[in-house]
Amino acid sequence: MGLYQRKDSRFWWMSYTAASERTFESTKTSSKEIAKKIIKQREGEIALGLFKVGLPGMRLKFAKLCEEFLASHSPTLSASSQRNHRTFIKKLKPYFGEYDLTEIHRPMIEEYRNHRRRQALHSNPKATVKGATVNRELQCLHCMFQFAITRKYISENPATGVKHFDERRERPVKRMLTAEEEQRILNAAPPALRVAIILLVQTGGRTYSEGLSLRWEQVDLENQVIHLCGNVKTKDSEQPVPLTRLASDVLLEWKRNQGSRSPFLFPSPSNPAKSIGTVRRAWKTTLKKAGVSYFPIYNLRHVFCTRLSWVAPDAVVQHAMRHSSPDTKRFYQLGLANQVRQHLEQVNEKTYEGRSLLRPSDASCEESTQETLPGVEQRKARGGRKPLRFRDSATARQETEQIEACI
Repeated sequence: MGLYQRKDSRFWWMSYTAASERTFESTKTSSKEIAKKIIKQREGEIALGLFKVGLPGMRLKFAKLCEEFLASHSPTLSASSQRNHRTFIKKLKPYFGEYDLTEIHRPMIEEYRNHRRRQALHSNPKATVKGATVNRELQCLHCMFQFAITRKYISENPATGVKHFDERRERPVKRMLTAEEEQRILNAAPPALRVAIILLVQTGGRTYSEGLSLRWEQVDLENQVIHLCGNVKTKDSEQPVPLTRLASDVLLEWKRNQGSRSPFLFPSPSNPAKSIGTVRRAWKTTLKKAGVSYFPIYNLRHVFCTRLSWVAPDAVVQHAMRHSSPDTKRFYQLGLANQVRQHLEQVNEKTYEGRSLLRPSDASCEESTQETLPGVEQRKARGGRKPLRFRDSATARQETEQIEACI
């Protein structure tokens, strides 16, 4: 590194080597003292790996990074994650594709976030893209830049620190499913969805990876267990899932009716060699026919957890839900208001010990609430009592003088 002057410029220039490349750059100052400080700062940036000049990201387009990411990183993930990455990149690539990696910065990512949130849905032009969808795309973008860092394309992740949308504002209110509502849903559901609902309520499985995409070879009806393997969310999810008598009987009857035309429990109507892709539309239609307000079908897992927690200890619930931590249970429990209300009633019984409490409908209570202060004073005056009056200062002074004369 060094400073030098050029005949065609009034500024001091500096030369340095970064990533095995020699670079010449103007300091933009004619003061040698300031130029020395600038080159010392540049030396520190290069030593700490914070200086971007010379990094491959200066010459690598985001579109090229998308190709490398899908070819090298995504294949190590589950099939559903690969499918999601391809979906997210279809939205990210048109916006960032022509930029070099070093040209993408945090404000640009925030602009993309706001732009996507305002876009209309193709299925419903009156609605916009949900914040949860934008958050998943931002997470994918962050993952891609982390992949670029491991390959030394860039030195820092520009997606770090970008604030996400609050998804809780968009999610439907979690509610408990009563037995009567469950029966109405089963009566309104088509046969395949009816079997799937019973399976999810009885096992607490995740909708697609542990329910709708199951193969018959994974179901052991003789020993009443389901063996999950391969495409599972966590390591603890590989544990066998026990089947109740109700679930076993329903699956056995479903297998007899279905025959051996497909290896899947719920085959695709158009291609029996594949599992069903989605039941979103059928689920919405079923809830509408049953007269039940909409909630995601995944909430059946919450219903399973809540019902089991009524009778089983936390260790059993954790094992049944296949959670790695017992604290995860509190995110799945629903309908605890009834349990809290029962305990509050017990508190009232212990506190008041059978005493009758005043209620707003009692006559005495109504009279007391209708009383006002002027009315009280009028009754006291009618009873011979004079209302309290403050004496004036002259009368008080005169009485004081009489008392002092007597003394």
